[in-house]
Amino acid sequence: MIYNRRHFTIIELLFAIGIIAILSAMLMPAFNESRAKARYVRWLHFNKQCSTDPTCVVNLNFQDGEGDIIKNSAKGHEGENFNADNYNGNIKGDYKWTRGRWWKGKRAIQLDGVSTYIEIPGNEHINFDGSDNFTIIIWVKFDSLDNWDGIFGKCYMRNSTSGFAQYAVYYKGTKASHKLAAGQFELDIGNESVDFDDVNAFSPGGYVNSLNWFQLVLRNRMVNDKQEVHLFLNGTKLESDHVSTKGFKTYKCEARLAIGCIRWLVLDNNDNTNNGKPGNFLKGKVDEFLIYSRDLSDNEIKGHYTMGAEHL
Repeated sequence: MIYNRRHFTIIELLFAIGIIAILSAMLMPAFNESRAKARYVRWLHFNKQCSTDPTCVVNLNFQDGEGDIIKNSAKGHEGENFNADNYNGNIKGDYKWTRGRWWKGKRAIQLDGVSTYIEIPGNEHINFDGSDNFTIIIWVKFDSLDNWDGIFGKCYMRNSTSGFAQYAVYYKGTKASHKLAAGQFELDIGNESVDFDDVNAFSPGGYVNSLNWFQLVLRNRMVNDKQEVHLFLNGTKLESDHVSTKGFKTYKCEARLAIGCIRWLVLDNNDNTNNGKPGNFLKGKVDEFLIYSRDLSDNEIKGHYTMGAEHL
């Protein structure tokens, strides 16, 4: 028996390749959507587990999607007389609910850089200073970064003799910067003021920009009666390049914790110093905020990043 062997022409091969490309293009959005949804479901399950941690004081997952109150889901905290609702996030100024990190079901708040910030009214269970073990986690997407833009803080900033730098993280540009990746992050805890590496020194592709979401983590811990202050970016511990001791008042204050600004001490009797004056507003999005009354390990912090990252 003789078999006739058929040879495909170049045109036929190109036609077949074209069909495959078209089908791939049609199926890829559905595949990406399914993958993003799976990541969202995985993160949501993890976030609910965080709320049951007995040391989790605040868990704002931003899934409310409407209104000016962000519910605190940390119901498992074992602090005496703790009421999770006292640590809800109250949105101030002009804001907009928007899409979060990786899927249409993930929610976030757009900060306008002019008036928007989120305030937590409760004080007792987040009233930390440099002698306490605690960890604060935030996910942010920067539209821009200018010198002294506030990420979060429980403080009354003013000067080295009359301010209360209880704890705060903000951007410290090496120059007044409308360009991203041109300065440093700085944090203050009591008398300690710590600068971290120029953001251009982050791992390749990991420097701060306006395209991606970033996770920042402040961790304070006491080791053998010595304070250790750490800042993590995307799960990686940064090296500090300068530590200074200032003359800030070191005792705890009544300032309410603010996300997306810095609160300044107001001495004018016509103003309520319990609220202070918010300023240095951050322009960008916020999409998750947690506080633990313990020092999370490096692996735990890395795990938070892995579960919440946009592309891994």
